[in-house]
Amino acid sequence: MTSKVPPKESFLYKAYNGSTLEFDIAGDTCQKFGFFHGCRVQTPKGLASVIGVRDGNLWFHVDGDPGASYWDNGKDYEDLVFKLQIQLIDDFPLEVIENKYRVKRINYLNNEVSIILQNENGPCPLISIANVLLLQRKVSLDPDTQSVTIKKMGDLIMKHAKTIYKNDPDVLAILEDYDKNVLPTLESGLIVNILFNSIFGFDKTAPCQIFDYLHIKLVHGWIVDPEKKELFKAIGNQNYNDLTPKIVTFDQSFPDSPKELEQEIKDFANSNQLTDYGLSLIQQNLKEDELCVFFRNNHFATMTKHDGFLHILVSDLGYEREKNIIWDRIMTKEGESLFLSGKFLSRKDESIIEVKSTLVLFGFSTPQVDEAIVHISAIDKLDVDLLDEATKYLTSKGYIPM
Repeated sequence: MTSKVPPKESFLYKAYNGSTLEFDIAGDTCQKFGFFHGCRVQTPKGLASVIGVRDGNLWFHVDGDPGASYWDNGKDYEDLVFKLQIQLIDDFPLEVIENKYRVKRINYLNNEVSIILQNENGPCPLISIANVLLLQRKVSLDPDTQSVTIKKMGDLIMKHAKTIYKNDPDVLAILEDYDKNVLPTLESGLIVNILFNSIFGFDKTAPCQIFDYLHIKLVHGWIVDPEKKELFKAIGNQNYNDLTPKIVTFDQSFPDSPKELEQEIKDFANSNQLTDYGLSLIQQNLKEDELCVFFRNNHFATMTKHDGFLHILVSDLGYEREKNIIWDRIMTKEGESLFLSGKFLSRKDESIIEVKSTLVLFGFSTPQVDEAIVHISAIDKLDVDLLDEATKYLTSKGYIPM
C-alpha cells in the first residue's frame, strides 16, 4: 500500500457538518462563479476562503466555522456578487510550489511551534515525521519560515537522527546510507504491509526503520477483535499482503469455512483500515500528550492523545489560514470528529472563555458569571451569539453589574 493523493483538479476538505468531501478546484469549473480556490473573500457571514465546487455550488470556509458551506442562492457570479454581496479581498490563492511545503505557526501546549502543511502531492510520511519532531521541539524552524523544501525536511529529520546516535558509529553508518539511498524514496510515499494483530504491526522494511531510529511510534488501528473468535482464528495473525489474494480465492484459502465468515472477512477488509477495537488499543497504548505517526487509508498523519482522546494534526494546506483549527479529535471510526484549537478547545469552548472574561469586565459577580456559563454551555446551536445569550439570561434573573 502506498500513500495516495486526490487527482490534481480535486481537493479533499471538511464540510460544516464534519464530513470530508471532494471539491472540484479546476479553473474552468470555478470560472462561472468568478472566484477561485484559495481566494479570500468577504461574505455575509464574514471573511472566508474559497474552497471549490461541489454539486453545482461554490463552497466557502467562513473563518471560525467548523468547515465549508455554501449559499443556496449563489449559483453564479451575479448571484454571489449582487445578491449576496460577496467581495474579493485577496485573489492570490494559497501558494502551492512544486517541492515546497507551506509552514504554519501554531500554539501547542503553550509553546509557539511550526508545523509543515500537506498539499495534494506532498510526501506525507516525511511531513508526519517532521511534524512530530517539530511539536516535540527536537527540531525547529525559524519563526519567519514560510515554506520548506523536501531536502530541508529530510535534513531536519536526519540531523536529529544522527545526533541521537553520535556515539554509535555502526548506526551512524546505517543512517548515512539511509540518508543517501532510502530517504529520497519517501518523497513518493511509503509502501507498508500491515499486520492485523498489533497496532505496531508493520513489516520492518528499510524505509519503515526510520521510525525506530527516531523513537517515533508508527501505529495503525486495522486490528481484528479477538472477541470475534472465528474471524480472529482465520486472519488475526495475517498481514495485508497475505490476506488480499486469499479473499479472491476464499473457498480454496479457507476450506470448510462457513459462508458467514467470508462476509466477515470482506467487511474487515473494507473497514477503512480501522476498527473500534484497533482504535481502543491505540488509546490504551499512547501516553497522555505522546506524539506518534498514524497510518490509515494509505495516509500518514501526526497523532497525539490529549485528555484521553485521540487527535490528528490538521496539516492540510487548505487550513493554513484557520488559526483555531489545529487538531481533529477522532470521535468514531466512521469519521465523526471535532476540530479543536492548539489548546485542544472547540470553537464553543474558546467562545465561552471569552464570554466569561467579558462578563467579569462588565462587573457581574463570580456566582452570577458561573450561572450564566452553565446556561450557555447547554446551548447546542452553532450560530448563537453566546455573549448576547449570557447577558440576556443575567438580565432575566434581575442581576445587575456591580
